Amino acid sequence: MTTPTARTASGSSAAQAGPQPREDIAVTYLAALPAGEPAARAAAEAFALGQSLGTWKAIPGITDAMRLAHGARLVDLRRAGPDDESAGGGSGDGRWVLRIAFPLANLGDSLAMLLTTAIGNDPSTSIAMRLVDLDVPPAFLAAFPGPRFGVAGWRAITGVPDRPLLLNMIKPCTGFPPEVGAGFAAESARGEVDLIKDDELLADPSFSRVAERTRAYVAAIDAVAAETGRATRYVAHVTTRPSRLVDTARAAVDAGAAAVMVTPLTLGLDSLAELAASAGVPILAHVAGIEAVTGASEGGISHGAVALLLRLAGADAVLTSTPHAPRPLPDAAYRATLDRLGMPLVGGEVRPAMPMVGGGIAAEHVAAIVDAAGCDVIVAAGGSIQGHPDGPAAGGRAMRDAIAAANRAGATRRNGGGAP
Repeated sequence: MTTPTARTASGSSAAQAGPQPREDIAVTYLAALPAGEPAARAAAEAFALGQSLGTWKAIPGITDAMRLAHGARLVDLRRAGPDDESAGGGSGDGRWVLRIAFPLANLGDSLAMLLTTAIGNDPSTSIAMRLVDLDVPPAFLAAFPGPRFGVAGWRAITGVPDRPLLLNMIKPCTGFPPEVGAGFAAESARGEVDLIKDDELLADPSFSRVAERTRAYVAAIDAVAAETGRATRYVAHVTTRPSRLVDTARAAVDAGAAAVMVTPLTLGLDSLAELAASAGVPILAHVAGIEAVTGASEGGISHGAVALLLRLAGADAVLTSTPHAPRPLPDAAYRATLDRLGMPLVGGEVRPAMPMVGGGIAAEHVAAIVDAAGCDVIVAAGGSIQGHPDGPAAGGRAMRDAIAAANRAGATRRNGGGAP
Protein backbone atom coordinates (compact mmCIF):
# COMPACT_ATOMS: atom_id res chain seq x y z
CA MET A 1 0.00 0.00 0.00
CA THR A 2 1.08 3.57 -0.30
CA THR A 3 3.27 4.97 2.46
CA PRO A 4 1.93 8.40 3.45
CA THR A 5 3.88 11.26 4.91
CA ALA A 6 2.71 13.29 7.90
CA ARG A 7 -0.96 14.12 7.58
CA THR A 8 -1.84 17.66 6.54
CA ALA A 9 -4.70 19.27 4.72
CA SER A 10 -3.08 18.32 1.43
CA GLY A 11 -6.22 16.58 0.26
CA SER A 12 -8.10 19.86 0.70
CA SER A 13 -5.69 22.10 -1.18
CA ALA A 14 -5.38 19.65 -4.06
CA ALA A 15 -9.10 19.56 -4.59
CA GLN A 16 -10.09 23.22 -4.16
CA ALA A 17 -11.57 24.93 -7.16
CA GLY A 18 -13.68 28.00 -7.81
CA PRO A 19 -14.18 31.02 -5.64
CA GLN A 20 -15.35 29.17 -2.50
CA PRO A 21 -12.52 27.32 -0.70
CA ARG A 22 -13.65 24.21 1.08
CA GLU A 23 -12.28 21.64 3.53
CA ASP A 24 -12.00 18.12 2.15
CA ILE A 25 -11.22 14.68 3.49
CA ALA A 26 -9.12 12.87 0.89
CA VAL A 27 -9.68 9.12 0.78
CA THR A 28 -7.32 6.70 -0.97
CA TYR A 29 -8.58 3.45 -2.49
CA LEU A 30 -7.17 0.42 -4.23
CA ALA A 31 -9.72 -0.43 -6.90
CA ALA A 32 -10.47 -2.78 -9.76
CA LEU A 33 -11.20 -0.54 -12.77
CA PRO A 34 -10.98 -0.94 -16.54
CA ALA A 35 -7.43 -1.50 -17.74
CA GLY A 36 -7.35 1.56 -20.01
CA GLU A 37 -6.71 4.92 -18.37
CA PRO A 38 -9.63 6.85 -19.94
CA ALA A 39 -12.17 4.21 -18.94
CA ALA A 40 -10.62 3.87 -15.48
CA ARG A 41 -10.83 7.63 -14.97
CA ALA A 42 -14.45 7.69 -16.09
CA ALA A 43 -15.35 4.92 -13.63
CA ALA A 44 -13.52 6.65 -10.78
CA GLU A 45 -15.22 9.96 -11.52
CA ALA A 46 -18.61 8.25 -11.65
CA PHE A 47 -17.89 6.74 -8.24
CA ALA A 48 -16.99 10.17 -6.85
CA LEU A 49 -20.21 11.60 -8.25
CA GLY A 50 -22.29 8.71 -6.94
CA GLN A 51 -20.91 9.14 -3.41
CA SER A 52 -21.67 12.85 -3.33
CA LEU A 53 -24.20 14.50 -5.66
CA GLY A 54 -25.48 12.13 -8.24
CA THR A 55 -26.19 8.75 -9.68
CA TRP A 56 -25.60 6.89 -12.93
CA LYS A 57 -27.86 9.15 -14.99
CA ALA A 58 -27.72 12.91 -15.53
CA ILE A 59 -30.32 14.65 -13.38
CA PRO A 60 -31.44 18.25 -13.69
CA GLY A 61 -31.19 19.41 -10.09
CA ILE A 62 -27.37 19.53 -9.85
CA THR A 63 -26.10 23.11 -10.15
CA ASP A 64 -22.57 24.43 -10.64
CA ALA A 65 -22.68 25.83 -7.12
CA MET A 66 -23.55 22.40 -5.75
CA ARG A 67 -20.68 20.82 -7.67
CA LEU A 68 -18.21 23.35 -6.24
CA ALA A 69 -19.37 23.06 -2.65
CA HIS A 70 -20.55 19.46 -2.36
CA GLY A 71 -19.27 17.38 -5.26
CA ALA A 72 -16.55 14.83 -4.56
CA ARG A 73 -13.52 15.06 -6.86
CA LEU A 74 -11.02 12.62 -8.23
CA VAL A 75 -7.67 14.19 -7.38
CA ASP A 76 -5.27 11.36 -8.25
CA LEU A 77 -5.31 8.18 -10.33
CA ARG A 78 -2.39 5.83 -10.95
CA ARG A 79 -1.82 2.19 -11.71
CA ALA A 80 -1.26 0.02 -8.65
CA GLY A 81 2.25 -1.31 -8.19
CA PRO A 82 3.80 -4.10 -6.13
CA ASP A 83 3.93 -1.91 -3.02
CA ASP A 84 0.16 -1.56 -3.14
CA GLU A 85 -0.55 -5.29 -3.05
CA SER A 86 -0.65 -5.39 0.76
CA ALA A 87 -3.74 -3.20 0.67
CA GLY A 88 -5.67 -5.96 -1.08
CA GLY A 89 -5.70 -7.55 -4.52
CA GLY A 90 -2.91 -7.66 -7.06
CA SER A 91 -1.15 -5.08 -9.19
CA GLY A 92 -0.91 -4.24 -12.87
CA ASP A 93 -3.63 -3.82 -15.49
CA GLY A 94 -7.05 -3.28 -13.97
CA ARG A 95 -5.70 -2.41 -10.50
CA TRP A 96 -5.64 1.30 -9.72
CA VAL A 97 -4.93 3.59 -6.79
CA LEU A 98 -7.32 6.52 -6.71
CA ARG A 99 -7.70 9.45 -4.36
CA ILE A 100 -11.02 11.20 -3.96
CA ALA A 101 -11.65 14.42 -2.03
CA PHE A 102 -14.98 14.51 -0.19
CA PRO A 103 -16.28 17.83 1.17
CA LEU A 104 -16.23 17.95 4.95
CA ALA A 105 -19.46 19.92 4.77
CA ASN A 106 -21.27 16.83 3.49
CA LEU A 107 -20.43 14.78 6.57
CA GLY A 108 -21.43 16.85 9.58
CA ASP A 109 -19.84 15.68 12.82
CA SER A 110 -20.35 11.98 12.16
CA LEU A 111 -17.87 9.20 11.52
CA ALA A 112 -20.81 7.07 10.47
CA MET A 113 -21.45 9.54 7.65
CA LEU A 114 -17.76 9.55 6.74
CA LEU A 115 -17.89 5.78 6.26
CA THR A 116 -21.25 5.91 4.52
CA THR A 117 -19.80 8.44 2.09
CA ALA A 118 -16.40 6.82 1.63
CA ILE A 119 -17.40 3.16 1.30
CA GLY A 120 -21.15 3.20 0.80
CA ASN A 121 -22.08 1.35 -2.36
CA ASP A 122 -24.56 3.16 -4.58
CA PRO A 123 -25.24 0.15 -6.83
CA SER A 124 -25.42 2.31 -9.95
CA THR A 125 -21.93 3.81 -9.60
CA SER A 126 -20.12 1.43 -7.24
CA ILE A 127 -16.71 -0.05 -7.98
CA ALA A 128 -14.73 -2.91 -6.49
CA MET A 129 -12.56 -0.93 -4.11
CA ARG A 130 -10.79 -1.10 -0.76
CA LEU A 131 -10.31 1.97 1.43
CA VAL A 132 -6.62 2.05 2.26
CA ASP A 133 -5.93 5.51 3.71
CA LEU A 134 -7.36 8.94 4.42
CA ASP A 135 -6.12 12.47 5.05
CA VAL A 136 -8.12 14.76 7.32
CA PRO A 137 -8.10 18.57 7.37
CA PRO A 138 -7.61 20.59 10.57
CA ALA A 139 -11.33 21.40 10.71
CA PHE A 140 -12.05 17.70 11.24
CA LEU A 141 -10.45 17.89 14.68
CA ALA A 142 -13.19 20.15 16.01
CA ALA A 143 -15.43 17.09 16.28
CA PHE A 144 -12.79 14.35 16.44
CA PRO A 145 -9.61 15.54 18.19
CA GLY A 146 -8.27 12.01 18.71
CA PRO A 147 -6.97 10.47 21.95
CA ARG A 148 -7.50 12.56 25.08
CA PHE A 149 -4.67 10.75 26.91
CA GLY A 150 -2.66 8.67 24.44
CA VAL A 151 0.66 7.09 25.36
CA ALA A 152 1.24 9.54 28.22
CA GLY A 153 -2.07 8.56 29.78
CA TRP A 154 -1.19 4.89 29.99
CA ARG A 155 2.18 5.73 31.47
CA ALA A 156 0.54 8.04 34.00
CA ILE A 157 -1.94 5.47 35.32
CA THR A 158 0.69 2.71 35.55
CA GLY A 159 3.58 4.83 36.79
CA VAL A 160 5.85 3.23 34.19
CA PRO A 161 7.81 5.92 32.31
CA ASP A 162 10.01 4.12 29.84
CA ARG A 163 9.39 0.46 29.03
CA PRO A 164 6.72 -1.61 27.30
CA LEU A 165 3.68 -2.26 29.47
CA LEU A 166 2.40 -5.75 30.27
CA LEU A 167 -1.33 -6.45 30.21
CA ASN A 168 -3.11 -9.64 31.15
CA MET A 169 -6.64 -10.37 29.99
CA ILE A 170 -8.44 -12.60 32.46
CA LYS A 171 -9.04 -16.17 31.31
CA PRO A 172 -11.46 -17.96 31.27
CA CYS A 173 -13.18 -15.34 29.17
CA THR A 174 -16.61 -15.35 30.81
CA GLY A 175 -19.04 -17.43 32.87
CA PHE A 176 -17.96 -16.60 36.44
CA PRO A 177 -19.10 -14.11 39.11
CA PRO A 178 -17.00 -11.14 40.27
CA GLU A 179 -15.65 -12.86 43.37
CA VAL A 180 -14.20 -15.68 41.26
CA GLY A 181 -12.75 -13.26 38.73
CA ALA A 182 -11.18 -11.28 41.57
CA GLY A 183 -9.20 -14.37 42.50
CA PHE A 184 -7.94 -14.67 38.92
CA ALA A 185 -7.01 -10.98 38.95
CA ALA A 186 -5.11 -11.31 42.22
CA GLU A 187 -3.01 -14.18 40.87
CA SER A 188 -2.14 -12.15 37.76
CA ALA A 189 -1.26 -9.14 39.89
CA ARG A 190 1.21 -11.29 41.82
CA GLY A 191 2.98 -11.76 38.51
CA GLU A 192 3.61 -7.99 38.45
CA VAL A 193 1.58 -7.19 35.37
CA ASP A 194 0.91 -3.50 34.82
CA LEU A 195 -2.66 -3.80 33.58
CA ILE A 196 -5.46 -6.34 33.93
CA LYS A 197 -8.48 -6.24 31.66
CA ASP A 198 -11.60 -8.22 30.99
CA ASP A 199 -11.82 -10.41 27.95
CA GLU A 200 -13.93 -8.83 25.21
CA LEU A 201 -16.56 -11.52 25.80
CA LEU A 202 -17.29 -10.22 29.31
CA ALA A 203 -18.89 -6.79 29.55
CA ASP A 204 -21.98 -6.17 31.70
CA PRO A 205 -23.98 -9.41 31.97
CA SER A 206 -26.39 -10.08 34.81
CA PHE A 207 -23.95 -12.45 36.54
CA SER A 208 -21.07 -9.93 36.51
CA ARG A 209 -22.19 -6.32 36.48
CA VAL A 210 -19.44 -3.86 35.61
CA ALA A 211 -19.54 -1.82 38.82
CA GLU A 212 -19.67 -4.88 41.09
CA ARG A 213 -16.89 -6.59 39.16
CA THR A 214 -14.73 -3.49 39.19
CA ARG A 215 -15.00 -3.09 42.96
CA ALA A 216 -14.09 -6.74 43.50
CA TYR A 217 -11.14 -6.73 41.10
CA VAL A 218 -9.70 -3.43 42.31
CA ALA A 219 -9.91 -4.54 45.94
CA ALA A 220 -8.13 -7.79 45.08
CA ILE A 221 -5.31 -6.27 43.07
CA ASP A 222 -4.83 -3.43 45.55
CA ALA A 223 -4.42 -5.99 48.32
CA VAL A 224 -1.70 -7.68 46.28
CA ALA A 225 -0.03 -4.31 45.66
CA ALA A 226 0.09 -3.73 49.40
CA GLU A 227 2.08 -6.96 49.71
CA THR A 228 4.37 -6.56 46.70
CA GLY A 229 4.75 -2.80 46.42
CA ARG A 230 3.91 -3.00 42.70
CA ALA A 231 0.71 -1.42 41.46
CA THR A 232 -1.55 -3.05 38.88
CA ARG A 233 -4.41 -1.16 37.22
CA TYR A 234 -7.75 -2.55 36.08
CA VAL A 235 -9.28 -1.86 32.65
CA ALA A 236 -13.03 -2.52 32.69
CA HIS A 237 -14.89 -3.65 29.59
CA VAL A 238 -17.96 -1.44 29.28
CA THR A 239 -19.42 -2.21 25.84
CA THR A 240 -23.20 -2.02 25.95
CA ARG A 241 -26.02 -0.31 24.09
CA PRO A 242 -24.93 3.15 22.88
CA SER A 243 -27.59 4.81 25.04
CA ARG A 244 -26.06 3.23 28.17
CA LEU A 245 -22.38 3.46 27.27
CA VAL A 246 -21.39 6.67 29.04
CA ASP A 247 -23.25 5.75 32.23
CA THR A 248 -21.75 2.25 32.25
CA ALA A 249 -18.24 3.64 31.85
CA ARG A 250 -18.88 6.19 34.57
CA ALA A 251 -20.01 3.43 36.92
CA ALA A 252 -16.79 1.51 36.24
CA VAL A 253 -14.60 4.56 36.84
CA ASP A 254 -16.49 5.48 40.02
CA ALA A 255 -15.90 1.92 41.24
CA GLY A 256 -12.15 2.22 40.70
CA ALA A 257 -11.34 1.34 37.08
CA ALA A 258 -8.26 3.20 35.86
CA ALA A 259 -9.28 2.82 32.20
CA VAL A 260 -12.09 1.32 30.14
CA MET A 261 -12.32 -0.91 27.07
CA VAL A 262 -14.91 -0.94 24.29
CA THR A 263 -15.34 -2.79 20.99
CA PRO A 264 -15.96 0.13 18.60
CA LEU A 265 -16.13 -1.90 15.38
CA THR A 266 -19.29 -3.52 16.72
CA LEU A 267 -20.42 -0.61 18.88
CA GLY A 268 -19.83 2.20 16.36
CA LEU A 269 -17.10 4.80 15.91
CA ASP A 270 -19.37 7.67 16.91
CA SER A 271 -20.13 5.91 20.19
CA LEU A 272 -16.39 5.69 20.84
CA ALA A 273 -16.04 9.40 20.11
CA GLU A 274 -18.92 10.19 22.47
CA LEU A 275 -17.28 8.14 25.22
CA ALA A 276 -13.87 9.73 24.66
CA ALA A 277 -15.37 13.17 25.20
CA SER A 278 -16.58 12.29 28.68
CA ALA A 279 -14.78 9.23 30.08
CA GLY A 280 -11.99 11.04 31.92
CA VAL A 281 -9.76 7.94 31.71
CA PRO A 282 -7.83 6.24 28.89
CA ILE A 283 -9.86 4.12 26.49
CA LEU A 284 -8.69 0.83 24.98
CA ALA A 285 -10.24 -0.08 21.62
CA HIS A 286 -10.55 -3.83 21.14
CA VAL A 287 -10.92 -4.68 17.45
CA ALA A 288 -13.47 -7.48 17.79
CA GLY A 289 -15.07 -7.89 14.38
CA ILE A 290 -12.10 -6.60 12.41
CA GLU A 291 -12.11 -9.54 9.99
CA ALA A 292 -15.58 -8.53 8.86
CA VAL A 293 -14.20 -5.07 8.06
CA THR A 294 -10.80 -5.96 6.59
CA GLY A 295 -11.18 -9.53 5.37
CA ALA A 296 -12.20 -9.00 1.73
CA SER A 297 -9.22 -8.46 -0.58
CA GLU A 298 -11.24 -6.26 -2.94
CA GLY A 299 -13.50 -4.55 -0.43
CA GLY A 300 -13.74 -3.15 3.06
CA ILE A 301 -11.07 -1.15 4.83
CA SER A 302 -7.35 -1.81 5.34
CA HIS A 303 -5.96 -2.52 8.80
CA GLY A 304 -3.99 0.72 8.74
CA ALA A 305 -7.06 2.78 7.91
CA VAL A 306 -9.04 1.08 10.68
CA ALA A 307 -6.30 1.99 13.16
CA LEU A 308 -6.33 5.58 11.96
CA LEU A 309 -10.12 5.84 12.30
CA LEU A 310 -10.02 4.43 15.83
CA ARG A 311 -7.30 6.89 16.80
CA LEU A 312 -9.26 9.83 15.38
CA ALA A 313 -12.38 8.63 17.21
CA GLY A 314 -10.52 8.90 20.50
CA ALA A 315 -8.97 5.52 21.30
CA ASP A 316 -5.93 5.91 23.56
CA ALA A 317 -4.78 2.37 22.77
CA VAL A 318 -5.76 0.01 19.97
CA LEU A 319 -5.41 -3.76 19.87
CA THR A 320 -3.62 -5.32 16.94
CA SER A 321 -2.71 -8.89 16.16
CA THR A 322 0.76 -9.76 14.88
CA PRO A 323 2.56 -11.88 12.29
CA HIS A 324 3.35 -14.21 15.22
CA ALA A 325 -0.29 -15.00 16.07
CA PRO A 326 -1.79 -18.47 15.48
CA ARG A 327 -3.68 -16.83 12.62
CA PRO A 328 -0.94 -14.45 11.46
CA LEU A 329 -1.61 -10.85 10.50
CA PRO A 330 0.40 -10.01 7.36
CA ASP A 331 3.52 -8.08 8.24
CA ALA A 332 2.61 -5.14 5.99
CA ALA A 333 -0.80 -4.79 7.68
CA TYR A 334 0.83 -5.04 11.11
CA ARG A 335 3.36 -2.33 10.35
CA ALA A 336 0.73 -0.11 8.73
CA THR A 337 -1.32 -0.37 11.93
CA LEU A 338 1.65 0.61 14.10
CA ASP A 339 2.43 3.46 11.71
CA ARG A 340 -1.09 4.93 11.74
CA LEU A 341 -1.30 4.82 15.52
CA GLY A 342 1.91 6.78 16.00
CA MET A 343 2.55 8.94 12.94
CA PRO A 344 2.12 12.74 13.05
CA LEU A 345 -1.39 13.83 12.10
CA VAL A 346 -2.58 17.29 11.09
CA GLY A 347 0.65 19.05 11.98
CA GLY A 348 1.19 16.99 15.12
CA GLU A 349 -2.08 18.09 16.74
CA VAL A 350 -3.36 14.54 17.33
CA ARG A 351 -1.82 12.50 20.15
CA PRO A 352 -0.42 9.07 19.28
CA ALA A 353 -2.42 6.05 20.41
CA MET A 354 -0.54 3.21 22.05
CA PRO A 355 -0.60 -0.11 20.20
CA MET A 356 -1.63 -3.10 22.27
CA VAL A 357 -0.21 -6.20 20.63
CA GLY A 358 -1.91 -9.49 21.41
CA GLY A 359 -3.26 -12.74 20.05
CA GLY A 360 -1.44 -15.89 21.16
CA ILE A 361 1.50 -13.90 22.53
CA ALA A 362 4.13 -15.71 24.58
CA ALA A 363 7.51 -14.73 26.00
CA GLU A 364 9.35 -15.76 22.84
CA HIS A 365 7.40 -13.17 20.80
CA VAL A 366 8.22 -10.15 22.96
CA ALA A 367 11.57 -9.25 21.38
CA ALA A 368 10.04 -9.08 17.91
CA ILE A 369 7.13 -6.97 19.20
CA VAL A 370 9.43 -4.45 20.83
CA ASP A 371 11.66 -4.41 17.77
CA ALA A 372 8.70 -3.45 15.58
CA ALA A 373 6.78 -1.17 17.96
CA GLY A 374 9.47 0.30 20.20
CA CYS A 375 9.01 0.79 23.92
CA ASP A 376 5.65 2.58 23.62
CA VAL A 377 3.62 -0.61 23.33
CA ILE A 378 1.32 -2.69 25.51
CA VAL A 379 2.18 -6.38 25.34
CA ALA A 380 -1.06 -8.30 25.89
CA ALA A 381 -0.84 -11.88 27.12
CA GLY A 382 -3.73 -14.08 28.18
CA GLY A 383 -3.18 -17.81 28.01
CA SER A 384 0.60 -17.57 28.38
CA ILE A 385 0.03 -16.03 31.82
CA GLN A 386 -3.16 -17.74 33.00
CA GLY A 387 -2.08 -21.08 31.54
CA HIS A 388 1.54 -21.06 32.71
CA PRO A 389 2.45 -24.49 34.16
CA ASP A 390 3.59 -22.86 37.41
CA GLY A 391 0.55 -20.61 37.68
CA PRO A 392 -0.41 -17.08 36.59
CA ALA A 393 2.06 -15.36 38.89
CA ALA A 394 4.93 -17.27 37.27
CA GLY A 395 3.47 -16.56 33.85
CA GLY A 396 3.40 -12.85 34.56
CA ARG A 397 6.97 -12.82 35.80
CA ALA A 398 8.15 -14.72 32.72
CA MET A 399 6.55 -12.11 30.48
CA ARG A 400 8.02 -9.28 32.58
CA ASP A 401 11.48 -10.83 32.24
CA ALA A 402 11.05 -11.05 28.47
CA ILE A 403 9.94 -7.41 28.30
CA ALA A 404 12.91 -6.29 30.40
CA ALA A 405 15.34 -8.15 28.14
CA ALA A 406 13.74 -6.80 24.97
CA ASN A 407 13.72 -3.27 26.37
CA ARG A 408 17.42 -3.48 27.25
CA ALA A 409 18.23 -4.71 23.75
CA GLY A 410 16.15 -1.92 22.24
CA ALA A 411 17.85 0.70 24.38
CA THR A 412 21.23 -0.63 23.29
CA ARG A 413 20.23 -0.31 19.62
CA ARG A 414 18.89 3.20 20.18
CA ASN A 415 22.20 4.15 21.75
CA GLY A 416 24.15 2.86 18.78
CA GLY A 417 25.35 -0.27 20.52
CA GLY A 418 26.40 1.42 23.74
CA ALA A 419 25.14 0.76 27.23
CA PRO A 420 21.37 1.15 27.70
